[in-house]
Amino acid sequence: MKKCIAAVILVSFICLPAFAVDLVNKDSRKYEVKIHDVGTTHSSIEGNTTKVSICSDCEIEVVGVGSMKASGSEKIIIKDGQLSKE
Repeated sequence: MKKCIAAVILVSFICLPAFAVDLVNKDSRKYEVKIHDVGTTHSSIEGNTTKVSICSDCEIEVVGVGSMKASGSEKIIIKDGQLSKE
């Protein structure tokens, strides 16, 4: 019985969706990115690429474009020099 309960708990955790924010750059140029979470992480994203699982609850600042709060399984899109959520 204990093994059955342990197996059910394990399967429950495995089946839970992973909530993480993705950053998608649909522009052809590279952007500098600051991820404000517990601290600030400096990064960049190349043109026409996606950075997956950059945070679970943070503020994403794309230098020269703007910033946006994101959480859960949202996608932040850079397109035509503007930010939006998908």
